[in-house]
Amino acid sequence: MTRTGDTRRAAIVDRAVHVASMEGLEGLTLGRLAEALNTSKSGIQSLFGTKQELQLSIVAAASQVFERDVLLPAEQQPAGLPRLRALMSLWIDYLETFEGGCLFVAAASELDGRSGPVRDAVTVAVGRADALLHRDVELARRLHELPPDTDVEQLVFELHAMVLQANHDRQLLGRTDALTRARNAVNRLLD
Repeated sequence: MTRTGDTRRAAIVDRAVHVASMEGLEGLTLGRLAEALNTSKSGIQSLFGTKQELQLSIVAAASQVFERDVLLPAEQQPAGLPRLRALMSLWIDYLETFEGGCLFVAAASELDGRSGPVRDAVTVAVGRADALLHRDVELARRLHELPPDTDVEQLVFELHAMVLQANHDRQLLGRTDALTRARNAVNRLLD
């Protein structure tokens, strides 16, 4: 693909992530995306070929944004509780990145009963974030920044639940205080 084609494809994927966060990966059609971009459906199809390829590109792009905005900055913090706190704070901030909230929360609900490459890509992305959360909780426990009897699996579950609930309350219920409540809950869990 040419540099111009790469740039056009990247611009389309950038917009597609926002549209998919609102309408779902399955709800996003090539025609709907063409409408949102004020371009032709055939032009989009020539870059992606199939809806599935577009969906996989969207998941990959959202993963890159998560890595850039959440994982890499969190990794700059000292290991243990400081990194865990940073990870959670940045993850909560990430919920505002796309117009429709967290693409992965929406996609997980949309695809949890299905099979296929798109579901697999979402599972890998969510699993990677969950593994890093698990790693940081375990490390904070080993560094004695959390009590030695901390149930790592339970704390990971609860921290991840805070992110999911914040996205739910912000997107579905329109609660403007959802992210603040999530931060308060995370701080209470990690104190």
